[in-house]
Amino acid sequence: MIQFRKLAAISALALGTLAAPSISQAAEAYPSQTVKLLVPFPPGGGTDTMARFVANALAEKFKWNIVVDNRPGAGGTVGLGMLARSTPNGYNMALGQTSNLSINPYLYSNISYDVAKDFAPVVSVASQPMVLIVAADKPYKNVQQLVDFAKANPGRLTVGNAGTGTVGDITGRFFAHEAGIEVLHVPYKGAAPAMNDLLGGQIDAFFASTPAVMSQQDNPKIRALAITTLEPIPQLPNVPPLAGTLPGFEAASKTGLIMPAGTPKDIIETVNRAVNEVLNTDKLRTNIMDEGNVVLGGSVQEFAGVIADDSAKWSKIISDANIQIK
Repeated sequence: MIQFRKLAAISALALGTLAAPSISQAAEAYPSQTVKLLVPFPPGGGTDTMARFVANALAEKFKWNIVVDNRPGAGGTVGLGMLARSTPNGYNMALGQTSNLSINPYLYSNISYDVAKDFAPVVSVASQPMVLIVAADKPYKNVQQLVDFAKANPGRLTVGNAGTGTVGDITGRFFAHEAGIEVLHVPYKGAAPAMNDLLGGQIDAFFASTPAVMSQQDNPKIRALAITTLEPIPQLPNVPPLAGTLPGFEAASKTGLIMPAGTPKDIIETVNRAVNEVLNTDKLRTNIMDEGNVVLGGSVQEFAGVIADDSAKWSKIISDANIQIK
């Protein structure tokens, strides 16, 4: 049985509580040196792409010198562990996401960081929903037919995901729990092999990211059954919400910038304002939306609330569904 951490400390983030500045540095002179933007995943993936979009936008508009540093491993927890141990001087930040901020701490007992104690939220960047897809030759044409098939064939339906502990993985498990079905979850090392096996008939369904689905929109071998937003998104207007079958069902991978706890508050606010400004530019908004995301932004306190709310949501899902990663 998974031992869950209490959310009391995280809930303090929702109130906008930030660590008191421990380093004296004038925000108006920031940045006076290279900023390291840590990405806890390999180059070329969705998180890496998002980080480079933001870094390039800040460089173009404000002439900031930002170096993207990829530190993959253990579902993003290795990289965030490094950030937690870095100097809180305003020149170390990371692009965190739902899996390593609000899911993995409740799945694994050996996480090397405490989200509430080790990080200072800076700003939300984007939200990316999941899409339930199947091969077009499968007999189920909608979510209800897939659920009916799974109920008639317990344990036979295979549902793929891009990796153990990812939002797609936990979304699939949450879906099975809410639908009252028994399925076989099949983790892959990324979206590409999962998509290949779906097309090849090795798995029946796949909770895929929106970019993975958008790249296959014209593929007649793919059928998108539902999206995990409460309303359709412009990038996939003909994909109905999963909530139409399971009321209230919603899931997304949210990204945002974080810094080590103790980073001066004035620097955090400076970065927050700068990122919000570039998020309102047509170029960055287009880049983010072209990747299947919803653009976010907002205050430091709002991002703290996102982390707290997602932690409460996903930890309850993990607990209620008795999700255990072996």
